This record gives sequence, structure tokens and C-alpha cells, in this order.
Amino acid sequence: MIIDVNELFKMVSILMKHELSKLQISLNIQNNSPYNVKIHGNINSLIQVVNNIVSNAIQASENATIRTIDLNANYTDSKIIISITDHGTGIPDNIKEDLLKKMVTTKGKNGTGLGLFMSYSNVKAHFNGDITFESELGKGTTFNITIPV
Repeated sequence: MIIDVNELFKMVSILMKHELSKLQISLNIQNNSPYNVKIHGNINSLIQVVNNIVSNAIQASENATIRTIDLNANYTDSKIIISITDHGTGIPDNIKEDLLKKMVTTKGKNGTGLGLFMSYSNVKAHFNGDITFESELGKGTTFNITIPV
């Protein structure tokens, strides 16, 4: 299956609309990849991955001053990089090392840690890609999903 980045972002926007509006958080979408660049793979898997990370960003932004989440796509070195940035709580240092490798959570009883672990595994296995992140406590987090095209 071939995935168009604009279609991916449109589906994510539709699926996350209720959660975003309920908490009055806006999703800023920008696709900077060339029109002809497509991702090969299961669109439903990729939608699930991006939705999971956007959902985490929404939860991290519940009490944030800046109530926006940025969803961007860029193309470089034959790779699409999908970035999700929030201005929320950030990820504690003691969690960072294991965040994508194990089922760990920053949500206490409200989370299992399964979402990011499965998202990472999915991107690795089905897209030969990678997920990385940068986070600063009190300032927010950016997740980058890198997929070769």
C-alpha cells in the first residue's frame, strides 16, 4: 500500500478532532515534503502510530500554557520525518532511556506504556524506520518518526 502524507495527516486530524476540541488544544499541520513522495506500507498502522503519539501529546498538554501541538512532515536524504511537538510537561530523565524499549509510562495508573513501545516496534518492523525524541521537563517533547521512502 502507498501512503500519501497529506492523506495520513487528514486521517489523524479527523480521528483526533474530538480529543483536541474537548481540551481546547489546536493541531497545527504542515507538510513540507514534496508532493510526489509516498510512503510504502500499511496506512492503518502508520495512522495508529501517529494517533498514539498525538494522543500522548494532548495528555501532556492538558495544563500547558501553549495549547498547540505541531504535526509536521519533512523530506531529507530519501526519508520522511514526521514530527509531533507538544509544549507540555516533558518526559522525566529517569524514563527517557527505556521509553521506547520497554513498556514504561509517565501516566501512573492511567497508562501502561504499551502505546509507545508498540509504535516503536511497528515503525521498525513494518516501515524499516525509527522513532526518536527530545524532551525537556516543563517545556515539552518532540517525537520524530523517520521512514525511508
